[in-house]
Amino acid sequence: MALVTGEELALNLDQDWDDVDQVAYDQVAEAASDMVGSMITTAAYEEEPASVREAAMNVAVDLYQARTAAGGQSVSIDFQPGPYRISSFMLRRISALIAKYVNVGSLVG
Repeated sequence: MALVTGEELALNLDQDWDDVDQVAYDQVAEAASDMVGSMITTAAYEEEPASVREAAMNVAVDLYQARTAAGGQSVSIDFQPGPYRISSFMLRRISALIAKYVNVGSLVG
């Protein structure tokens, strides 16, 4: 069971699923599902509420962009690079979406 699939990620990025490297999308989707899944309860992971799926998609898009953008940075419309996207802030950005489902054991340490 995955919170986001490679096909969903490709569609969200406005890519044709038939024309892309499906393995890359699947790897990113699996990594995003693992990251978000490690933060939430088992029950929430199995139920897949909308906010948790949205959080996983957000992380998947960030991971994909960091993987494919030059230097791992997003580039805005005026070609200015954005901040490096893979960091601890990636999960902090989705904290409001998963707050209701957070496994408190993941907060220790």
